[in-house]
Amino acid sequence: RRGPGGLDPPNCPQHVVAFYAVLRLGAVVVEHNPLYTPRELRHQFEDHQARVVITWDKAAAAIREFPDDVEIDHVVSVNLLEAFPAVKRLALHLPVKKLRATRHSLTAAAPGTIAWKELLSHGRIGAGHPRPSVNDLAAIQYTSGTTGRPKGAMLTHFNLYSNALQGEAWMHGAEYRKEVFYAILPMFHAFGMTLYLTYGILKQGLLVLFPKFDPDLVLAAMKKSPATVYCAVPPIYERTAMAAKERGISLRSCKFCISGAMNLPDHVVELWESVSGGLLVEGYGMTESSPVAMGNPFFPTRRTGTIGVPFPSTRMKVVDLDDPSIEVAHGTPGELLIKGPQVFQGYWNNPEETAKALTPDGWLRTGDVVTVDEDASPPSWTAPRNSLSPAASTSHPPKWRPCCGFTRMWRTPP
Repeated sequence: RRGPGGLDPPNCPQHVVAFYAVLRLGAVVVEHNPLYTPRELRHQFEDHQARVVITWDKAAAAIREFPDDVEIDHVVSVNLLEAFPAVKRLALHLPVKKLRATRHSLTAAAPGTIAWKELLSHGRIGAGHPRPSVNDLAAIQYTSGTTGRPKGAMLTHFNLYSNALQGEAWMHGAEYRKEVFYAILPMFHAFGMTLYLTYGILKQGLLVLFPKFDPDLVLAAMKKSPATVYCAVPPIYERTAMAAKERGISLRSCKFCISGAMNLPDHVVELWESVSGGLLVEGYGMTESSPVAMGNPFFPTRRTGTIGVPFPSTRMKVVDLDDPSIEVAHGTPGELLIKGPQVFQGYWNNPEETAKALTPDGWLRTGDVVTVDEDASPPSWTAPRNSLSPAASTSHPPKWRPCCGFTRMWRTPP
């Protein structure tokens, strides 16, 4: 309780369960890329010092390569095949070279670990187990490390819940228990975590989980459970649209399509909208804002090439590049600052970097340069951010419908 717990399975039902189990215990979720090298993982584990890890069985070897000074008490291994329907599990054990290769890409022996099934056999915690407070730490989410070593952004239960509610207000018209979310972005990334693990659960949607993006799997899934919420990065939109166009597969079920993490080229917008018949809008955020802070509205009048308008209860301003206390005039490039309930609490064990990222009055310094048009329309990019790199392994995306909505699992503070 209260300490960090590491998670690194790809997108799978076990990941969803583990995420909420850690939060309910009052512990802190720390997401990791399952394809990180032992060296990359070691830095993060030395930083947050989690003593319990729930890992993909194929990634367990990397955890076991840590030196003795990285103390881990328990390693729980997840076999992705256990979430597959029985028929598909049996098929993957047939003596066929392609099926054997697929099976080996999904699972591996993980000696010295506790199997996920064994962990579940221990039963539930008691109903009286203490709940965390609304302002308690919920997650340590590591940044991409584009400006140095990855830093652990501290996000509270209030941060995560606020961003889910903001997303609900933004995606006006999304219905409870009727939306189908294609979980293509990795849940270990802040964008995927919010879209699927908080907002998707809040809407009690059907999650179709893809541990790795594969246009063939996406289009096959479209025939069985057509997506209504399809969030991705521009290269994924382009590949999906081109494949659907070539094969004559409809994408017209996709009502809510959001691009983030990098500039959205006009040709990708035109291609996607010509194939899907719907809108593709651009949003903006960063790990430190849980992560979404701004977005274009789902209206034909939205402006492509801009990062949109602030989310509900979110303020933004553009300041001088050398002096953040001075706001610049519209049309002048400046640094984007953000303030709102989704803004993080600082970096784990890193007060120096926290002081650089947060102003004394709570504004988040994004480091991104934007301009605001003279007519006060949404800010437009002048410096693109780096793209996501969704990576893992899979076959046959499992489906997952939450049995309950995203609920407040904290206690009300006195």
